Amino acid sequence: MNIYLVGAGYWGSKVQAELEKIDDVTTTIIDIKNGQTIDDITTTDPVILATPLWQHRDQAKKLLERGHDVYVEKPMAETALEVEELIEARGDCVLMAGHIFLYNPLLTMLKNIIDRGDLGTIKHVKTERLNWGIRQTKTTPALSLAPHDISILQYLLGEDMSVNSVQNLNLSNNVQPDSLQFEGIIGTVSYDVHVSWYWPTRKREVTVIGDRAMAVWDEDAKTVSVMHGRVEENGYITAEPKETVYEYPVEASPLYLQLEHFIHCVRTRSTPRSSAENALAVAQVVDQL
Repeated sequence: MNIYLVGAGYWGSKVQAELEKIDDVTTTIIDIKNGQTIDDITTTDPVILATPLWQHRDQAKKLLERGHDVYVEKPMAETALEVEELIEARGDCVLMAGHIFLYNPLLTMLKNIIDRGDLGTIKHVKTERLNWGIRQTKTTPALSLAPHDISILQYLLGEDMSVNSVQNLNLSNNVQPDSLQFEGIIGTVSYDVHVSWYWPTRKREVTVIGDRAMAVWDEDAKTVSVMHGRVEENGYITAEPKETVYEYPVEASPLYLQLEHFIHCVRTRSTPRSSAENALAVAQVVDQL
């Protein structure tokens, strides 16, 4: 299989490196920095779009109308209405969103822990995606960072996600906000999200609070930690709960697993885990931020 990779910048280069590890796949680069465009694609081979997010809708729509299977880095488009346009243009093509964390084995592990009831009844989930990052002028945390956390929350708890309060902050006097906090309800579970690329320390964690135990997925440490034994002693909660730590269980990166899944869907004509409908559910929340 040959795959066209449109965009060879920061993220596109990472995609290219992972594609080179997959057997029986070749990659043709369409480098927009060198003046190439999707019009330089001469066959109907599958296409991966690793281009700026504000170009996704127009590029993906044109490719779908030409009969290409398309993988679009997150977010699939800037609004839910634009995602709906792509779903309408999809036809029989495979259309997949780059919600990379849906392919992280530790997220699957965390969901299994929740679904087994190990934590008891889930009361609250907090996600934090913070970093001393690149100063952005053409996008916002709502479009660039929040889709990660929304897709994670919806995978863990369901798509019935309401937003009750939103706080966009401009802490660096940038032309765009650089920090975002929002909270709401998914079913009966409260959640809050904090994302920022102007923060003094790097933190990428998902914390799940249950009435029996708690869990923390530390993306950087590649661990899921479960804290057990919240037993009251003399009126106090146990000071040092028992901790069980699970480490990343496979050698392949989530990006590799995601690309492998796209290739599988192209070959079998199956629906991707991060489908366009999944992207639409995420975009409907982003529209409220």
